Amino acid sequence: MKFELTYKVHGNLKIDQPLKIKKHPYDIMLFENEGKFYISISKRIDLNSNCIPIFEISNKNKEIKLPTKECYEEMEEIINHIESFGALDNKLEYIDKLNVVMKWIPENENDHFSPLNQIERKIIEKQDLDKLSENWLWGTIVHKNQLSELFIPFSFFRDGKLLFNSMRYQSSFCTFYMMLEYFFNENSWGIKNDAHKRDKCLNISLTKCLDDLKLFPQHFEWLNEEIIKRKKNYNEDGLLFILNMFRNELSHAVKKDKNRNPFNEHKYFSLAFITMMVCLSVSIKKRLLPFVHPDNIDSFLEK
Repeated sequence: MKFELTYKVHGNLKIDQPLKIKKHPYDIMLFENEGKFYISISKRIDLNSNCIPIFEISNKNKEIKLPTKECYEEMEEIINHIESFGALDNKLEYIDKLNVVMKWIPENENDHFSPLNQIERKIIEKQDLDKLSENWLWGTIVHKNQLSELFIPFSFFRDGKLLFNSMRYQSSFCTFYMMLEYFFNENSWGIKNDAHKRDKCLNISLTKCLDDLKLFPQHFEWLNEEIIKRKKNYNEDGLLFILNMFRNELSHAVKKDKNRNPFNEHKYFSLAFITMMVCLSVSIKKRLLPFVHPDNIDSFLEK
């Protein structure tokens, strides 16, 4: 039986016929179908392979467990290699690794030991529509002068969300961080680790994130692991320190195990999500602040 992954290829490309190569233990093919380009990589597997889905029944519930990423990690590394050099040498833009078709292909009539023949991992791009109102448009325009230059840092939030939704979590985090840096830089690069002690808006936003994060077990667990690893506490000091350390690490490409790597986006999902939470809280405060009476600013920020 063969285990095969197929990805869509984007770019200004042209091929006269399917391109097929063998590099043990893999077969790789770049082909065109109805005007679109695809690349597949396959390898032969046996009954003991961890690339075979597992059919389980527990408490009368039937479930098929798909192979973990580790089983086809080397296959994706080859696709990553082709993607990078294709962009350098040709007009290949990118290979869509978020959407993939997995196939288990029998090579003879006795070769049917997978509970699945094919499954497609597809990212659903359709989202719920957000209805705009005339009141929103009027309020946004009529208060333009009061809101001054907020459209600049809020554009970082917009870009950060777009990157987050496209699963480019490292770039998403760095863009969210720039929004925070815009507000809390204290005339220096970055944000000082104790800046929240001098800025109530930053402090309350960090506090709110720490409280709300408990509703999201995956991200809560990730932050706790990072805090323990870096010998900090689950508080405002610890959270801001974590954000600053990742900002320093992901602004460079010196150490591949710690710095930015476009093929390790999944590792930074929680980091981007948590930073987005902080930014959202900051944006609410900063947007309303121009309409708060000076005597009430401290009490407003502490809410």
